[in-house]
Amino acid sequence: MHLHDFWFLLIAFFWTGYFVLEGFDFGVGVLTRLLARDERERRVLINTIGPVWDANEVWVIAAGAATFAAFPGWYATLFSGFDLVLFAILVCLIVRAVAFEYRAKREGARWKRNWERAVFWTSLLTPLLWGVVFANLAHGVAVDRRHVYVGGLAGLFHGYALLGAVTLLVVFTVHGAVFAALKTAGDIRARARGLAFRLGLVAALPAAAFLIWTQATRGNGRSLITVVVALAAWPAALACTRARREGWAFAFSAGTVAATAATLFLSLYPDVMPSTLDPAWSLTVTNASSSSYTLGIMTWTSAFFAPLVVAYQAWTYWVFRRRLGTHHIPRAASHEPTGTEEREPAHTREAAMPVAPVPDRPRILVAGGGYVGLYTAMRLLRKVRRGEATVTVVDPRPYMTYLPFLPEAAAGNVAPRNLVAPLRPVLAGAEVVTGHVVSVDQAERIAHVRTAAGDAFELSFDHLVVAVGSISRTFPIPGLAEHGIGMKSVEEAVGLRNHVMAQLDRADSTADEAVKRKALTFVFVGGGFAGVETIAEVEDMARDAARTYAHVDREDMRFVLVEAAGRILPEMGADLGVWTMEKLRRRGIEVYLETSMESCVDQHVVLKNGVEADASTIVWTAGVRPAPALAHFGLPLGPRGHVDTLPTLQVAGFDHVWAAGDNAQVPDLAVGEGAWCAPNAQHAVRQAPVLADNVLAALRGGPLKEYRHKNLGAVAGLGLHKGVAILFGRIKLKGRPAWWFHRLYHGSRVPTVNRKIRVFADWTLASLLKRETVGLIELESPRDPFTEAAAPVPGTPVRKGARHTV
Repeated sequence: MHLHDFWFLLIAFFWTGYFVLEGFDFGVGVLTRLLARDERERRVLINTIGPVWDANEVWVIAAGAATFAAFPGWYATLFSGFDLVLFAILVCLIVRAVAFEYRAKREGARWKRNWERAVFWTSLLTPLLWGVVFANLAHGVAVDRRHVYVGGLAGLFHGYALLGAVTLLVVFTVHGAVFAALKTAGDIRARARGLAFRLGLVAALPAAAFLIWTQATRGNGRSLITVVVALAAWPAALACTRARREGWAFAFSAGTVAATAATLFLSLYPDVMPSTLDPAWSLTVTNASSSSYTLGIMTWTSAFFAPLVVAYQAWTYWVFRRRLGTHHIPRAASHEPTGTEEREPAHTREAAMPVAPVPDRPRILVAGGGYVGLYTAMRLLRKVRRGEATVTVVDPRPYMTYLPFLPEAAAGNVAPRNLVAPLRPVLAGAEVVTGHVVSVDQAERIAHVRTAAGDAFELSFDHLVVAVGSISRTFPIPGLAEHGIGMKSVEEAVGLRNHVMAQLDRADSTADEAVKRKALTFVFVGGGFAGVETIAEVEDMARDAARTYAHVDREDMRFVLVEAAGRILPEMGADLGVWTMEKLRRRGIEVYLETSMESCVDQHVVLKNGVEADASTIVWTAGVRPAPALAHFGLPLGPRGHVDTLPTLQVAGFDHVWAAGDNAQVPDLAVGEGAWCAPNAQHAVRQAPVLADNVLAALRGGPLKEYRHKNLGAVAGLGLHKGVAILFGRIKLKGRPAWWFHRLYHGSRVPTVNRKIRVFADWTLASLLKRETVGLIELESPRDPFTEAAAPVPGTPVRKGARHTV
């Protein structure tokens, strides 16, 4: 097979994939007017394609790009001859995309209605126009000897082209109805199934006529097979629809669409644009293709990227595979006025919005969206049976933070947005509430929730997963609350970076040695992973940044690490801890063991060993403690405030409450009697699957598993190209190998493929480009410049009732 033949088949594959995926997408858009009875049902239909419609359009971009690169002659003739039709398609796709994005930008019913009409009309017109384009390609067009289309716009609209347009529209609409029946629940599902069957019977006539006409005029032995497949798959799809086998119905309707697209391309080959003026003037895979060298480079490129795109889209569809119904749409958000709603003020109606209960279905309430909360919810959504349970996640932040990357975020090696996973897209199919579980009534199984907007409501549950995590453990040290900086959130990491860069700017711009010395003194309290990695990363960043300053050198800076125990990084073992300490000291970092900070009033740091220094930066990483909210959950707590948990991750004394992670006291069976699992990410991400499986086992009456995990080791980054690691308790790595393993391990543990790609992209760019050493100093108080500008000038009279026009 020649490369130009391969690329013709690949382009045919891209277009076929586009028609199968975007076909039901367009069909659902048409159904928003044909099937939906009210605004809530339109929302259900739009939500079935909401997570995937833009990804579906990647296929048309790939097809267009492949055509441009592999067959520039075909591309030039097609886009110059069909320019008005293709421009109309482009406008429809743009308006449709804008309609999806802007529909929810405002709450007005008229606003939403107008954008919904845009979705309907663009979903209807685009298949018609694509039908005209591809019917003309199969039929042939007026191409002269220069390979220029000379037929004009009217020449594109003939009987065969119009039949192709109608065929594509009705087939896509039925395909969309079958998809809607597959993805929805309740009454709308039944009506989608009925409409798919009735419209499918009507669509059979134009579809059969178009296929037979195509085979009769341009067909060959290869296309005859796909025509038979298409004609056989269509009644099979209708029969499965009638039998309520939506999955099989969708497979057969997709088969019909794919076979129809294949028929068009197989009837074309070896032509790509037949000429109706003279067959010798036709564009073929030979005379319209690029050089063999260009095709060879493209083949290797596509061999790498095409499987990734297909795999990622398949994974996307798997994640968003759950059914939707009107019970998932809060009535207060649907803008359907009732008598009560019209009499009540808006703020009263909004109080009914948070999480409408799903009837006749047990609720699994996950309190917390961190490691345990996110991974538990993800596994529950993946393994729960259809209609078996509702998963509800409550967390004060709408995202999960991957804490091991906080030191790298503070040093600017990872973009802050890439170390957080937004809960709603990741947990599609779950109810996500941004708020706090303030207390729990275990006897009634009711959680009292306060949302980010300040609304309070009760949420009943059948099983409760306690995953509220931990907060920084502090002591009553004078000045710590006023001047300390924590490292438990992405906001604190970004704030630390900006603060450090601001101190470098301050030191560079002052002639006062005392001010400069204080600005360039950085004290870090805590010699565990967080403290050691943070001081190492920040020192590495400050060392690079100092090269850009005229009056600041690394020798002017003072970095101090304070640890109350006798060694740092105790999880690494004594020898690696000593090695790390020596490496830090060689970099000019002072390390003080078996001492603590006694005071930092007015940023004057006093250590127990007698060391004193004025420091503008005081970072506190001296451990964590369970979230104080646990005191109001009605659960047994250990001596340090952790939830008393059994090896099965059930809370002691409760068969419906589960806990894991930082807030749980979980027996470490791999170590032995009396040992507890350390509150770290490694245990949290491994406890979550066991917890989720046990919750489902409890729902189904099955046996529970105990959590048993052997420590795989530990890794720590100490700045760019520097690290330390111990694997399986035996293998010890230092320097660059440990740093590579640190990045490989944590990069693989970041939740979602999207975030993994972004993190590795950050690292790749950082290896090719210089480190960015800029701090957004005003980020902590961004309104200050505007407040200052808006403040009245002293002595200027304030004009009351003055009008300002723009």
